Amino acid sequence: MKTIFVCRGNVARSQMAEIFYNELHSENPSVSAGTKVFNKEGVSQDGTRLETLTNSEALFESMDEIGIDLRPYVRVQLTPEMLEGFERVIVMAEPETIPEYLQNNPHMTYWEVEDPKGQSLERTREIPEQIRGLVRGL
Repeated sequence: MKTIFVCRGNVARSQMAEIFYNELHSENPSVSAGTKVFNKEGVSQDGTRLETLTNSEALFESMDEIGIDLRPYVRVQLTPEMLEGFERVIVMAEPETIPEYLQNNPHMTYWEVEDPKGQSLERTREIPEQIRGLVRGL
């Protein structure tokens, strides 16, 4: 089943879900994207590597601890055209950041997962396990 995971910035939640899903389903890999992939100045960050992010050390450290290096992964901006052909669209973005075309997608499922941005290392460590459990439930 073609699956896409979506969060706000395509930095943490959707990237984690993609990785965990692909560990289980290497024959039919998923992808991930974000609803708002740009910096504070509004400049697109589509195609940038996660290693360029500042203030993401807790995220990187928590994932390093479970053997996953997020730094080389690339951010992708979601577009309406990208959703074509996906039978499962899993969204973890804050409701106010979800565009109408995504809200109206008949294949969309919403997962309530806290954004690790700005969280302590202890809290950030909990989020991958929550996402891994949700992915296993698919």
